[in-house]
Amino acid sequence: MNPQKPDRLLFLDLRKTRSAPLPKLAGLEPVNPKPGDDCQAAFAALAVFVAVDSLSTYQDWRQRFHPMCPSGFPHVVLLDPYNHELACRILGDDAADCCAMDDLRRMELIVSRLQRPQEGITKPWPPSNDLPLSLRLQTTLDILPSPIFIKDRDGRYIACNQAFENYLGLPRSRLIGSTVHDISPPDLAAVYHKADLDLMAAGGDQRYEANVRNADGSVRDVIFYKSVFLNSAGEPDGISGTMLDITERKTLERQLEIAAATDFLTGVNNLRTFYELAGQEFRRFSRSGTDLSLLVIDLDYFKEINDRLGHAAGDAALRKFVAAVQANLRDQDIFARAGGDEFRILLPATLPSGAALVAERIRAAVNKITVSNPKGSATLSISAGLCACLPGDESLDDVTRRADAALYKAKAAGRNCVHPVFPGA
Repeated sequence: MNPQKPDRLLFLDLRKTRSAPLPKLAGLEPVNPKPGDDCQAAFAALAVFVAVDSLSTYQDWRQRFHPMCPSGFPHVVLLDPYNHELACRILGDDAADCCAMDDLRRMELIVSRLQRPQEGITKPWPPSNDLPLSLRLQTTLDILPSPIFIKDRDGRYIACNQAFENYLGLPRSRLIGSTVHDISPPDLAAVYHKADLDLMAAGGDQRYEANVRNADGSVRDVIFYKSVFLNSAGEPDGISGTMLDITERKTLERQLEIAAATDFLTGVNNLRTFYELAGQEFRRFSRSGTDLSLLVIDLDYFKEINDRLGHAAGDAALRKFVAAVQANLRDQDIFARAGGDEFRILLPATLPSGAALVAERIRAAVNKITVSNPKGSATLSISAGLCACLPGDESLDDVTRRADAALYKAKAAGRNCVHPVFPGA
């Protein structure tokens, strides 16, 4: 072999079945060395591109031709056809890179990366022929507790640490060379892919919350921290990132949100949440004039139940009452405990006549509830006031005052009844 110019690329074709043509890559020079030769051309070439079509032809390269290369001489494996599993194995060896035989754009990118050391450009990741440095950096990454990963500009993982492997439950051989679409559920992969595209387009850093499928199969909450690194031309060349698991924090936040919005004993909305949700419905009523009815309910003789049977019985009565009410409401109805034994129900898109039917169903269901203990028993009943929102109402308080007045009339009428106030009454 004659020495080649520094920008020449050796091309060794070991394929038994040749589907893809010779790549039209500038400087590519086919060679056919004989095993045992001293390949002097490698000392003047940038790299050797090796075309294989199967595991056996790749092993042929490893056994017969690879030993001929000078120590540290980079080689790039071209697959015809592309095989993901084989690519992962190749990248797990000492190949500088691996891609499909017909992926000319990828080859040009590989060449530009290989040329950087000659141009005095510092790379964001060590070249594959600097094995001691690579091993030292990998060891450093592996002792870090946070999952760390590095992707190339095409979104393929080119490095990660042990924590990243452990978190996903996948070995490095499965991760390297893969994309998010290869290792993540489709819905999650779509989120990561879009975020990567946005980051590559904008440059700089990125921080966002997302879900990740953990090694145990559970879906965890994480914060991604990512940054773009640049090539010698100052263009985005890949992404490095890490993950912070915030599952426990998010669970606590959700618990606190629920606790702040609901009544601790019954689990229904508290009064503050009622005004937030009901306020939205009242504003919709004010804009469009849609029907909106309000029902205010008191449990009859609730204080006597507490005094005679004890507060535990009173708590049980409240919970049973709430279950009976919820069984007779729609998803859009807003149910809340206003305090003590007083409850409110806002019924969107409901005429007073329809609301009266709902109230009667609830009253009948509550009449079937009995609480008892060794001290005795009690059957529950309710008194309720019902009214509709009117065009002249300036706020929900106006409606509540009418409903409260109707509730007092229900109590004065002997309790265990619903007193409606119809428009114009």
